[in-house]
Amino acid sequence: MKIEKLDYEGRGITHQNGKVCFVKNALPNEEIEATLVKETKRFSVYETTKIVKESKMRKSSFCPYRALCGGCTFDIVSYENSLKLKKEMLTDLFKQNQIIFEEFEIEKSPKDLGYRNKISLKIQNGAFGYFKEETHAFVKIQNCFLADDSIQNFLKDFSLLHVKEGNLTIKVNTNKELLLIIESKEKPKIEKSLIEKHKIAGIIWNQKCVYNSPFLFIRINHLLYKVHAESFFQVNYAIASKISEEILKYFRKDDTVFDLYCGVGYFSLQIASKVKQVLGIELNQKAIINANYNASLNQISNVSFHVGKVEETLRKIPIKASKVIVDPPRSGLHKEVIKVLKEKRPEKIIYISCNPKTLVRDILALKDIYKIEKIKAYDMFPYTKHVECVCVLEFDKPL
Repeated sequence: MKIEKLDYEGRGITHQNGKVCFVKNALPNEEIEATLVKETKRFSVYETTKIVKESKMRKSSFCPYRALCGGCTFDIVSYENSLKLKKEMLTDLFKQNQIIFEEFEIEKSPKDLGYRNKISLKIQNGAFGYFKEETHAFVKIQNCFLADDSIQNFLKDFSLLHVKEGNLTIKVNTNKELLLIIESKEKPKIEKSLIEKHKIAGIIWNQKCVYNSPFLFIRINHLLYKVHAESFFQVNYAIASKISEEILKYFRKDDTVFDLYCGVGYFSLQIASKVKQVLGIELNQKAIINANYNASLNQISNVSFHVGKVEETLRKIPIKASKVIVDPPRSGLHKEVIKVLKEKRPEKIIYISCNPKTLVRDILALKDIYKIEKIKAYDMFPYTKHVECVCVLEFDKPL
């Protein structure tokens, strides 16, 4: 097979007998041999077994687990080339869906390694690791180069927890303090040496806090956030900061803003000083408790937060927003949210997306009354197939 280009998930694309073929671990213009791993009426999926003609981009991975893990799609090219490939993937996705706009840029991460402030690991037989992509095959590791250096240092002392089976999520804040979230039948043994060697903010075992506190404090752009173990926060602090700086330019002092899927209030508080008022909506009750606390902590009084399903709560709000921020999960906007937005017709919708495919779907659902003002991509997740996008949609007033 000869690889033509990449799809939006970073797989090589080629054609065999009129059928599209997706090929894992392949780069554009490479000639490869591959094994069939999945076949449907519409497409086939292959795994590269031999590279006959290698791309000039290809290089050795920095990770000893790359052949087993599969989490890093682009660790086989330089960081600059990974950005180039991601931009080409996005461009193809937009063109395929007839989404036309001016040239966009993709902003690099200040750190391409050690940027993740959260990792989730599996624990089996006293070892930790990941499941191989799209399988339940356990891959034992000793380190993950994408994780913050404080997480990497902690992994060297993982055995001091004395947990043999289960799941472990590690979060780190901007002050290098760690939050350990453990799911296991065995209660962890918290050795004194573990506490002495690492800045442990808290340990949660089966949703019970067994050491110190179940939250972290995170400082970004002079604002302080309390984030509960169960609350979402962007995994790359530097890129989160850059996105908030970018969207600030779209707000003015008389704006009333809805922040949908607001989490702990990250974007709400970042823009609060620039607008009249912000109203955030989020389903996670603990995140909303954090959001209200964060507003008080930062002495911000023009924000309010509401717990509930966005698609239900949005319709009940009697006031009108001039601008709306949406930062949905990978599944994108609920169809009822799109329906209400088209009814309320805010001047601008600032859509922050971690999934280009659902972003495209939602842009197409809104395109009859909204036009694209700007799209900018951010490399929130270096070396993986994922990319963050900020899309500014402007209400296209009829003549």
